[in-house]
Formats: sequence, structure tokens, C-alpha cells
Amino acid sequence: MARSIGVAVGLGLLFLAGWNCVACGSTESRPGPALAAAGAGMVGSGGGLGLNLGGDGNGPGPGLSDKCAEKISTAQTIPLDIYIMLDVSGSMLDLTATQMSKWDAVKAALQSFLTDKASAGLGVGLQYFPLLKANVPATCKSNAECGDTGGPCFLKFCFQSSNFFPCQTDADCLTSSGDDAGPCLDIAQCSKNQAYICPNPGQRCTATDTTEDLGTCVKLTESVCQRGTSCEVAQYTAPATAIAALPGAAAGLIASIDAKMPSGNTPTGPALSGAIQQASSWATAHPDHRVVAVLATDGLPTECTPDTINGVAALARTGVNGTPSINTFVIGVFGPDDVANGAPTNLDRIAQQGGTNKAFIVDTQKDVTVQFQAALDAIRGARLACEYQIPQPTGGASVDYDQVNVVLTNGNQRNVVFFVGDPAACDANTGGWYYDVDPRVAPPSRIIACPSTCSTFQAAPAGASVGIALDCETVVK
Repeated sequence: MARSIGVAVGLGLLFLAGWNCVACGSTESRPGPALAAAGAGMVGSGGGLGLNLGGDGNGPGPGLSDKCAEKISTAQTIPLDIYIMLDVSGSMLDLTATQMSKWDAVKAALQSFLTDKASAGLGVGLQYFPLLKANVPATCKSNAECGDTGGPCFLKFCFQSSNFFPCQTDADCLTSSGDDAGPCLDIAQCSKNQAYICPNPGQRCTATDTTEDLGTCVKLTESVCQRGTSCEVAQYTAPATAIAALPGAAAGLIASIDAKMPSGNTPTGPALSGAIQQASSWATAHPDHRVVAVLATDGLPTECTPDTINGVAALARTGVNGTPSINTFVIGVFGPDDVANGAPTNLDRIAQQGGTNKAFIVDTQKDVTVQFQAALDAIRGARLACEYQIPQPTGGASVDYDQVNVVLTNGNQRNVVFFVGDPAACDANTGGWYYDVDPRVAPPSRIIACPSTCSTFQAAPAGASVGIALDCETVVK
């Protein structure tokens, strides 16, 4: 008897270097906060903007000198880099509803994403989990090959256990409550469908849940070391393939993915910690880029610490609170049993603490490849169109961070957004913007729109443009 083991939004962005000055070269007074409080110049119903500078859409508008209007430069969006921490645990070999393994379906999605023309310019790096401890072989045929560090070799299991529990003797199959999950048998698989394990090598495989011809029961002679999984964060911090821009990096990434074969458990804690550390290190070395971590998994933590969802979510929160701040996106590949056990909700907690609100859930009862690529596409689309590079003045001058303004131009309306200083001061109604770093502490590299202002920018009609005005006194809320 055998058993189954079953974005950018096309606003026409312009950096208006020295344009839309509130009082540049003029004695006219600028509109005060009371005008903004009355809702003047709001675009649409979302609010999130500051002062209306008027104008007819054909010129610099009131209080703007021709000299300022001449200093228009094209917007430079913030490049996005993603560091993927990819689950290659043994359960990734489980079959989906399309009879393709989860691993093959995810591989196909990744390969398509990496070669997609829409991914050009995106930076991508990659590491896997679990990784093996140093000096532990990838496979073993005996306990001796695993040594004291990684052994024993996983060649026996408790046949009645629901989670494929390893053993060396029948005594290992007795639970703390006295239940017997034995006997302890050599691992054997059905020759025509290795998703089925069987107790009688050499005999025909039969199963109650299928009429499929499963072939003959064949003893497994090669397996993995039971304690071979590394819990060292440093190993997960080092990339299998370093972050580099597509399409040039695609070939190396695909070759790395093709060379992997899933096995082992799920050390989510050190894996995510390593991903965040690598993303942070890369972001520090590339301050003009936005770097995010992507955790892609088909299960919850089973090994290493932290091994609870709260513990893993806390790691994601640490990444958000760090300098530079690193967001964590989460993709979960789950079947009906996983969903029933609350796996999507658990991954949502990690995503929420990682600043990305909700996990992407891939349903194994549907086309996994299509869903997984859609999740990657959505992450790619989060090119953070509401984060902008700070334009540099001409002539080698330094930026005066007290003379920078963010402006939305829409037809004959021109709105200046309030500077609020930091994300905590963002207002749900009037919005605002802030620097990624307090200029009093260190030179910033990005301008970031508050959430409500970002929503207003993204909802603006075609032809609207966001601009950055230099050499004009900053409008502060």
C-alpha cells in the first residue's frame, strides 16, 4: 500500500529645476496656508496637495520669472532593484493541479519575468533557502557521509507519521503521548510516481486514492542529511547571484535557477534576515536606487530561529525601520490545505510588517506560473513612481535643501505640495513630501511623496506632470 506525500504611471514627469518658483524674482506674495486649507487647487477628490499657484497652463504663471521657466529638466525616476529569497525546500516538488511541480511552475514564471522586455533596467539578485551547513554534502548514502554536524542521512521514516518523520529505529516513532507512528522503515518510492511512498520494496504499488499505475516500490538509496540546514544568517546574506540590471543579468540568473533541485526544510527566519541585510547593504552602496526584498515560499517556518510568524514578521519590520529602509514583498504558493490552516493570513502579517500591506497568494489549484509571474509583475510595477531623484543645479552648484519644491501641473492649475519633514508628519488630507534623509544629518538622495499625495499623483489625468523646483523657498506646512 502506498500513500501520497503530497509604477510608474505615465504622468509625463518633469523635474522643473528652478521653475514654478513661488516668489522667484518677484515681489508678489505667495498664497498662504489658509488657501490650501480651503481646498484651493486640489486635483480631483483625493486631496493630498498644497497650494494652488494658478497660471493658464501656457506659461510660468503668477510670480514666476522667465529665468526660472527656462530651467526645465527631464525627470529621473528612482531605479528599482529586487533581491529574491527563493524557497527550494523539498515541498516545492509537490504537484500542482496542472500536474507540474510547484518548482517547475515557479521556474517558468521566473524565466519569463527575467526575459520580459518590461523588466529591462530592473536590478535583480537571488539567493535560496534552505542552504547547507559548511562541509555537509548536498546528498548522502550513509550516516557517515553526513558526519556529526549534519547526520544522520535521511533514509528511514516513520511510516504512519503525517509529516514524513525521520527515524533510525522503531523507538524513534513513539510520540510523547505514547502514540506509535511506526514502524521505522527504509524510504521507498513508487517507480512511476515518486509522490507516493511505499513500505514493501520490490512489490507493486497500490493506493486507495488513485487508480493510476504507480509502478514498483523501489528503495531510496540516496537522500539528504537530516541536520544539514544552515541557520547562519551570513550564508543567506551572500547572494547566489548578485544584484545586476536586466536584461544583461538574465542569463546568469536563469542558469542559477536551472541548477537548483529542491530539498530540505524551511528556515524562513535566517533566510529573510539575510535577504534584508543584503538589500540594505546594496542600497547603502547605491543610494540612488530603491531596493526591496522578495520572500517567495510555499510554507511556514519549520527550522532555525525565529521559527514563529511573529518572529519572522519582526524581522521584516526591522528592515522597514532600518537606514536605508527595506520593504519586504511576500509571495506564497499554497494548496487548499495550506489555505485552510491559515497560511495566507500568516504571510500577510510578514508583508504588513514589511511595509507592503498584503502577501501575493498563488493558488496551486490554478495555473501557478501565470499567478507567480503576475505577482512579480506587480512588484516590478512598484517602481515607486512617488519617489524622485533630486535634480542637480547647473554650473556645479550645490542643492540648497531649503529651496526645493514639489509641484503638480494639471492643465491651467499648478499646485505646490507642502514639505512636511518626515513620514510621521504626512497628513491624510493635505499630504506632503519629505526627504529620505534629514538634510541636517546627511545629504538626501530622494524626494518621497506622502501616501495621499502619491495617490493623487497616480490618479492625475494624462498630460499632468510632477516637477521639482529648485532655487525657490520651500513651502512648509
